[in-house]
Amino acid sequence: MATSVREFLETYPLHARLNTPLSAGWNGQWPEAVEAPCHVCGASRSYQIWPSKVAGFTGEGGVYMLSGTCEHCCTAGLLYWVEVNSREGWMQKAGQLPAPGSPAGMVGVAGS
Repeated sequence: MATSVREFLETYPLHARLNTPLSAGWNGQWPEAVEAPCHVCGASRSYQIWPSKVAGFTGEGGVYMLSGTCEHCCTAGLLYWVEVNSREGWMQKAGQLPAPGSPAGMVGVAGS
């Protein structure tokens, strides 16, 4: 079974590439929410995410920033930077805060 973009964001390490959604005609839609540890709640929670394209102005790709807030406490934050190359058919996680697997490093985004 193909990896979804949501599963890619939740489980892939930094700089690992995902080829499946782009080679299958990915339509540019990001998931509305992802699951991640929340340092405020002390549990895995759903984060509503908002994507914005921060670099690259063609339809063939660019860098996207996806920012999220814990839907339970509305305090803890999550950020992804994802490079997308539609022409070559891949995306990769270029950055993530907190780092994957590091709930102690979670960042707060209160007031953001």
